[in-house]
Amino acid sequence: MDKYLTCLDAPQVPPYDPATIAAELTRQLAQFLFPLLVELDHLLDKRLVRTFTQIIAVILTFRDRANELLLSELGGYLLSPDKAPAGTKRLSNLLHSVKWAASLISRFLWQRASEQLDQWPQAGQDGLVLWDESSWEKPESRQLEELGPTRSSKAARLTHIKPGYYSPPGGPIFVPGMQWLAVLLIGRLVQQGPPLLAAQRWWTNRGPRASFKRDEEGKLLVELAASWGRAVIHVFDQGFASAFWLGLLLAYSLRFVLRWRKDYHLLDAAGNRRLTWKIAASANVAGHNARSGMPDVPAGSSPPCSCFPSRTRTIRVSPCHWWSAAARDAPPGIC
Repeated sequence: MDKYLTCLDAPQVPPYDPATIAAELTRQLAQFLFPLLVELDHLLDKRLVRTFTQIIAVILTFRDRANELLLSELGGYLLSPDKAPAGTKRLSNLLHSVKWAASLISRFLWQRASEQLDQWPQAGQDGLVLWDESSWEKPESRQLEELGPTRSSKAARLTHIKPGYYSPPGGPIFVPGMQWLAVLLIGRLVQQGPPLLAAQRWWTNRGPRASFKRDEEGKLLVELAASWGRAVIHVFDQGFASAFWLGLLLAYSLRFVLRWRKDYHLLDAAGNRRLTWKIAASANVAGHNARSGMPDVPAGSSPPCSCFPSRTRTIRVSPCHWWSAAARDAPPGIC
């Protein structure tokens, strides 16, 4: 009968003291927010500043990709479940205070990223600026101000064709929401520190403050060009691939890496429309072969590059610029 007996496993004990880890994380959070808290202390009541710090800790603790937090939940975590209305009231007083604005947080993030970037050139390191954009979907919201039509990525996933079921709608599905744009500053090496959120912009395409995608992207790019110039390398996904965006980057002489769309055509120096990958295949570091239809370029030199928008989304660009984005003194590149 002994072989049928099961032994109780010893309780799992983490290899660290949870209280010690929590105290250390709280200290790091306070250290990170300290410049912002000092500025808030000059504007708000100390109780509101304390609520601001606590609510940041609550969001970091209980918020994840799958779970959202309602105001009542935040109030319950802020104090205790039986005092959730009082906690919600504290949060409401913080959000509705007219003595501060969201621009305070935006300025704090920008200054912190700029200070980090100023330290890298002294060590001979470059910084990368990663651009990202998406939408904030609120499919069941009706009363929230300035919501606009947003193409739902969740609906696109749920309506994929599944064998044995009815065919889903063919066209895209739009829901209420808002658009956002963000840039991250990261280093190439681990020693350069963790990524930093440098800027984030929210915009809508409906209402009195309606805007457009390229307008918001262009305004943020101008700010980055004026502040950081060629000290960073901008990295874009294929959603930014367009004649307008490429011309803007070249006009400000920025260093960048752009993921180009394979269905967009390029004009080579001979004026021939070709697929992007065909131009890349015919180029090499030293020059071009005879099949490219372009004159040879000596190693180490760069031919002039020009950009012309057209209705067919065709861009004239020299293939030599494909490989030069990482060099500090080289012209911009496309990747």
